Amino acid sequence: MAKSENPVPGYKHLLIEPYTPSLGAVVHDFNLAEIENAGARDELRKALAEFQVLFFRKQRLSPAEQVAVARVFGDPDKAKAFFPRHETQKFIEVLETRPGVTRYGTDQWHADITFVANPPTGTVLYSHIVPESGGDTVWASATAVYDSLPRSLQAYLEELEAIHSFEHSGWPQYFAALPDGEAFYRKARSEHLPVVHPVVRTHPLTGRKLVYVNPNFTDRIRGLPRQESDALLTLLFARFQRPEFQARLRWQKNTLAVWDNRATVHYAVSDYGDQHRLLHRVTFGEEQAF
Repeated sequence: MAKSENPVPGYKHLLIEPYTPSLGAVVHDFNLAEIENAGARDELRKALAEFQVLFFRKQRLSPAEQVAVARVFGDPDKAKAFFPRHETQKFIEVLETRPGVTRYGTDQWHADITFVANPPTGTVLYSHIVPESGGDTVWASATAVYDSLPRSLQAYLEELEAIHSFEHSGWPQYFAALPDGEAFYRKARSEHLPVVHPVVRTHPLTGRKLVYVNPNFTDRIRGLPRQESDALLTLLFARFQRPEFQARLRWQKNTLAVWDNRATVHYAVSDYGDQHRLLHRVTFGEEQAF
């Protein structure tokens, strides 16, 4: 695809191909190891806000270069989860699954680290080892979900708040499988008390409203009886499962995905058995996500 054939107007430095009608774009013929050009950096940030998740194939990035990519979009010295860290780059979390390694429970819909008061605004994920088949990642647009709701329900949700907690996720089970898991769990619980986020938020860059709940970390709707809260959250979670709001990536080695953690949720498909899978993750953020 030549740059003269760019199907997306308004981009001079990036060759962008929309991935699905709801979200996602492939950026063609762009070397992320060379991102000094200020115009290209501006367009990368613009594209992420517009398409919510960007895919780059055939990238050759050192750990330091991956961190530099994250710095284009935000500050990598923000919220992190409990994944092991890279030996030389403290901002990189190592996501590895193979026989004998406990899986992380990311095979459910979630936005990254919403169990903290100021969650990361995005994530850069880079593949080193991928299964021969399986191990895809799926994203769903939280703005498309909001837009699909009846206006009366939108208005009701805008008055609500939700409680997010890491204890609601699969992390406690992951800790239990570690040799020092009980101590690790106690420390994590003391440092990460439940937090409250509005159910509907407005994206600060696009001005679009989005549904800000996810099955992995959202425990309940504040102030509602548990039965009513569960019913409402079940309705919202089901919307994320609609294929027309999704984009599914089949990983290849040296693929990089960067997504807006405010405007999307994602799901790591755990269908690859004992095959080896190794990815490096950098979350990035701002002083205030919203």
